[in-house]
Amino acid sequence: MGSAALAGCIGSREDDGDTDDPDGDTNDPTGDDGTDSPDADVTAPAIADGESIDDFEEIEWNPLYDHTTVEASDEALVGDGSMLVEADTTESIGAYRVFPDGLDVEGKDLSVAIKIESPTPARVVLEARAPGRSDQLTSARSIPSEFTGWFRMEAGWTGKRGEPNLGNVRELRIYVQPHSDTNPTTRFLVDDLRATERGDQGYVVLTFDDGVQNQYTTAMPMLEERGWPGVAAVIPDSINQPDRLTVDQCREMRSAGWDIASHPHTALPEMESHDERVGYLEDARDYIANRIDEDGANHYFAPYNRMDADSLEAVREVFDHSYIHGGQPNIAPPTDGHMVSRVNGYALDEVSDLLDLAAEYNQAVVTLVHGVGDTTSDLNDISEADFETLLDEIESRDLQVVTASELANV
Repeated sequence: MGSAALAGCIGSREDDGDTDDPDGDTNDPTGDDGTDSPDADVTAPAIADGESIDDFEEIEWNPLYDHTTVEASDEALVGDGSMLVEADTTESIGAYRVFPDGLDVEGKDLSVAIKIESPTPARVVLEARAPGRSDQLTSARSIPSEFTGWFRMEAGWTGKRGEPNLGNVRELRIYVQPHSDTNPTTRFLVDDLRATERGDQGYVVLTFDDGVQNQYTTAMPMLEERGWPGVAAVIPDSINQPDRLTVDQCREMRSAGWDIASHPHTALPEMESHDERVGYLEDARDYIANRIDEDGANHYFAPYNRMDADSLEAVREVFDHSYIHGGQPNIAPPTDGHMVSRVNGYALDEVSDLLDLAAEYNQAVVTLVHGVGDTTSDLNDISEADFETLLDEIESRDLQVVTASELANV
């Protein structure tokens, strides 16, 4: 399969759902069972929903490695402080907090605000030892190479060991694994660790990038056989072009229950100013909203897996929700609504594992493919047979297929 013609965000998913975590026992009697904070206005990606586990006003975490320092920072999303973790190393760094009496998050989802200042790209890992290393859940998320802003890391589980008991979490770990050895310093901030009520159903969102015409001729009939919708993230400039969706086809897909979403071709970090980004995004949103789908147009799907901090602020100004490759499931509905994680739908073994965990913990997997057909074509990244296998995998589990608009309101 050629990749040059695929404008949409095929991300490399280097994690297999079960990370190589740091070894060693940690039994320092630090921390308690969490604190509550008032449901006041907060700065995104902080949230006001749920229960505060840690607002990081006081640092009750310890270095995960000898080369790492953990201290308070006055850069905060909530309150007056956050936690700073850093080291002069190109290796993994992180922090842990022990809950001697156990932290009860049974029936809940965890999420936390994180800012990786250097280096990127990287992978963020959150572990819940419940109660120990032999019974734990792992959430691992990939971070784009240009992104150094705050984002919300949801504990969409990517790995499971043993029989975790989320009613008795004795230790939480957060660490960053750099994907580059060119920057001698690794540094990240953490704030607003919260638990929100878990939903009663797991979900799948089937997303298709670039408006390839076989999404209408091949994928839509395959989904219709099962009574499922999809999401076509279209490039406005490509509509009505050869081998691409037409306006009439997009409208027919919308009438069949699909979202037709915004996927403008140019990567936002390439633009020179915030105003240029906002104007470009507004044009893409309005083109789709005025001609095809007013609701679907409010969802932005980042091209080429590229995003930086200012670009995300521009996206927040224009769109209700945004999606980018992250390699993990999401909380349902997503807590922040931006940088919602997608996974590569053509990676069938990896997706199968994530579907299992999403069904067990009532989370949401958002799959990404481009064209469905002959993968020797630059437009296609999954064959019709493999796409059928993906749909069979979904149908064999207790998961509901919804659109992006529906996921936001479950």
